[in-house]
Amino acid sequence: MRTKNFLLTSGVAGLTVLLLITGSCQKDKQNLSDIGQSGLLNESGQSTISRDKQDREILFISKRDGATDEIYAMNADGLNLVRLTNNSVADGRATWSANGQHIAFASIGVGTARDIFVMNANGNGLINLTNTTADEDWPEWSPSGNSIIFSSNRDGNNEIYSINLDGTELTRLTNRTQDDKWPSYSPDGSKIVFQSDLGGTKRTEIFIMNADGSEINQLTDRDGLDQMPTWSTDGLEIAFMRAVGTNPEIFKMNANGSSQVNLTNSSGMDARPDKELRPMSWTRRSDIDPAEIRPEHASSAAWPRAIEAPCRP
Repeated sequence: MRTKNFLLTSGVAGLTVLLLITGSCQKDKQNLSDIGQSGLLNESGQSTISRDKQDREILFISKRDGATDEIYAMNADGLNLVRLTNNSVADGRATWSANGQHIAFASIGVGTARDIFVMNANGNGLINLTNTTADEDWPEWSPSGNSIIFSSNRDGNNEIYSINLDGTELTRLTNRTQDDKWPSYSPDGSKIVFQSDLGGTKRTEIFIMNADGSEINQLTDRDGLDQMPTWSTDGLEIAFMRAVGTNPEIFKMNANGSSQVNLTNSSGMDARPDKELRPMSWTRRSDIDPAEIRPEHASSAAWPRAIEAPCRP
């Protein structure tokens, strides 16, 4: 029997007891609108932090130290907890780069809109990568770690863009009348899968395109919500959330859209799948205590990102 290459969660129990903080955090709250594009790379364009500093596996957000969501990291066993951000606004959508040296996340930057930020794995070297008054969200690293794709409404409706880690070569990848969001790179970096709002009554579908934005093809076609696509580690399948009636379930399909299968088929809300090397597992939304921490993203040795809230198109 072939092992599935997805790991997904809709809630995580048992992570409320966290141990001694051994890392350092930023002492003073920062105004993210004052953060520019500096401090992350050296003159040779290389990371200013060595990889051995990145020894934590789970990223999550928590209000444990105040009223706003902040980003934390810890080992898969709950040890070595460290707070990575300390801002006056909520931080979220945190995700590791492939080499574990950097973290991308979304936070309020200019005005009241979200920007895409990047920092070193220890929370230092923070930069505002996009730095606009537009709303920009859902960052995703390229497999090479040299660029990030994200959604932005800087040109009107939400479209998919890419940008280099040093802030250069901003490229608009989609140019459609629909809202395009939640992009995800294939493991080899050749394809991007994303969700698109086709209008009507709660209708979003899954699309795929080449990494340069060419050859956009629709993979799902139904009157309902198909959202949150992500790739299997072998690049052959795509997992996504589908609303079956009013209940979100996790489906998978081949990369060409064929063989769409319900993997969860439960009465609880299952959402936000993520690619992972280990066999697939999940927990139910009904198991969550809202006060518990919410994992955001993990390395290939740890847990995946988990549901933050009921699905948002």
